[in-house]
Order: sequence, then C-alpha cells, then structure tokens
Amino acid sequence: MARVDTPLPDEVAHAVGTYLRAADRVLPGGIVAAAVGGSIALGAHRPGASDVDLVALLDDDLRGRRDLLRRLRALHVSQLPRLLGRAARGHGFSACCNTAFVWESDVSLPVSRIEPVASHTGELFDARGAFDVNPVTWHELDRGGIPVRGGDVATWNLDPEPSALRDWTRQNLRDYWVPLGTRVATGKGPLSASRVEWCLLGPARMHATITSGEVISKDDAGRHALETFPEHAPILRVALARLRRTALPPNPPRTQWRHRTAAAMQAIIAATL
Repeated sequence: MARVDTPLPDEVAHAVGTYLRAADRVLPGGIVAAAVGGSIALGAHRPGASDVDLVALLDDDLRGRRDLLRRLRALHVSQLPRLLGRAARGHGFSACCNTAFVWESDVSLPVSRIEPVASHTGELFDARGAFDVNPVTWHELDRGGIPVRGGDVATWNLDPEPSALRDWTRQNLRDYWVPLGTRVATGKGPLSASRVEWCLLGPARMHATITSGEVISKDDAGRHALETFPEHAPILRVALARLRRTALPPNPPRTQWRHRTAAAMQAIIAATL
C-alpha cells in the first residue's frame, strides 16, 4: 500500500514543486497525477545525493497531439540550469526530477504491457521509452510511492507483475551488469569511489530482490552484501562509505579497487544468476 502522508524532504519538495509548475506552463493540464518513487519511496533519501524519481500520468486527451514530445523536451530543458548548477557545486544531478511519462488510462495495465510516452534522466531525454517502467519501479511505487499530484497511488491500480520481478531482475543483470563487470575487470587505471559504489550496490540490490522477492535501498543492499559475501567486505565498505558520504576506509588501497570490485561483482552476479 502506497504511503499518502509521508512528507517529502525540503529539497525534494522544492524540486518537485518547481518541476510541476514548469510542466503546467509548458503543457497546461497535461500532467494529471504524479508520484515519487526510487530511494524516497524506499525511505532511503540522502540529501544532496539522491535522485528524485517521478512517474507522471498524462491526460489521455493529449494522445495524437503533434507537439507533445516537443513540449516534454522543453520541460526537460527547463531543468537543465538547475541540474548544471548543482553539478557545478559538486552535488551531481541530485534533487532534479527524473521522470517517466505514461498515459493515465494505461497505468493500470500489467507493467510489462505499458508503452511509455517518453522519459528523461539527468541530461538525457528518451522520446521512445522509459527504463523505469518496469516491475522494480512499480513495486517501489505500489509499496511506498508518495503522491505529489492527484490522489493516493493506490487509486492508480498498479499491476507490478510480482511474478515477473525476479525474471526481470535476472535479465537486467545479464543485459547490463554482466557486460559492465567484464569492462571493470579488463579496464585500466584506478576506479573512482563513485564507480565502486555503482558497480557493487546495484548487483547487491538485485541479489537481495531475487533471494527475497523484495526491493530494497542501496544502503540496505550494502548491509545485505556484507552479510552474504563477507570475503568482499573491504571493497563493499568503500562502496557504502561513498554512498553515505563518510570517510573512505584506508584499506584496501585505491590501487586495488578495480580488481577487488571486479571480483566482488563476479561473485554477487554468479550467486544471483
């Protein structure tokens, strides 16, 4: 059951409010409902670090409107000054809205049957799809999505297809994370702490999902991985320290991060698949 009374962190409320006001200027009446998912829905938001992940429902009366994609692109562009300003101050792309657009009448379909209208993530706009329209995101929304326009997410009648959650997660591992693990293993030069975090906590979340049937935060995934793969604890602690913005542990030294990350990725992915 989605939460209806959870207050948004101040920076998220500001970002979402600014975004929806821009949407109302660019496409008046176009977004009829919207909800925040991702780390915020999981109760794991980190100020200055976490993305703001939105799913926005578009009014079906806009179907066939020739300028729809142009207007959605303009909405994305309206965020770029804020996005670039935060990046210049060392905040990355946090507190900017990453949005997947779907038709209001389609949102109750099984998620695998929904054809997204468009999406944008960071500086990228996709006029043909939305990665976040998938069983994992729908699980997050169904369990903890926070409405920011329209009624309770429960009224969306989401079908996350729980029976497809594990298979979708395994396929995502095969399509993205296995090739990434190969690139990490064969690459040259030291990895950054942010790359260690990305490469380890993503597969760790997927291992937790496949073994438990639940979707958890990166922080919880890191703790799960420490318990499940204790032989890789030193490099997992680097990933968690980067996530939490705490001091990086002195060991292992940076020169070992690449091969230790590759070894931990291989172990987690092998145990997951």
